[in-house]
Amino acid sequence: MKPILVACMLCILLASSALSELTQEDLDKIRLLVNEEVSKSVAASEARLKAEIANSEARMKQYVDLKIENVETQIKAVEKQIISVEKQITHSTNLTYGLIALIVAAVGIPQIIMVWRSRSDRSLERRIEELSEDIETLKKQRIVNP
Repeated sequence: MKPILVACMLCILLASSALSELTQEDLDKIRLLVNEEVSKSVAASEARLKAEIANSEARMKQYVDLKIENVETQIKAVEKQIISVEKQITHSTNLTYGLIALIVAAVGIPQIIMVWRSRSDRSLERRIEELSEDIETLKKQRIVNP
C-alpha cells in the first residue's frame, strides 16, 4: 500500500504544476524565446539561401561562359569556312573570266582577220577595177589608133 500511496502523491505533485496558469511575464518570456529562436532560424535560413543563390549564380555563370566559348568557337569555325568558300568563289570567278577571255579571243581574232582580209580584198578589187578600166581605155585607144 505504501507504493500506491507514494505513486498517488507523485501524481498529485506532478498534476498540480499542470493545473497552474501562465502569467503575463511567463508569456512574454516565452514570446521572447520563440522570437529569438525564430530570428536565429530565419537568419540561418537566409544565410543558407544566400549561399545557395551565390553557388547557383556561380554555376550559372560558368555554364553561360562555357556556352559563350562554344558559340565563339563555332563562329570562328564558320568564319574559316566562309573564308574558304570565298576563296573558292574567287577562284571560280577568275577561272570564268579566263574562259570568257579565251572564248572572246577564239571568236574575235578570226573575225578581225576576216575583216582585215575583206578590207585588203576590197582594195584589191578596186585596184582590179581601176586596172580593168585602164585596160579598156587602152584597148579603145589601140582600136582607134592601130
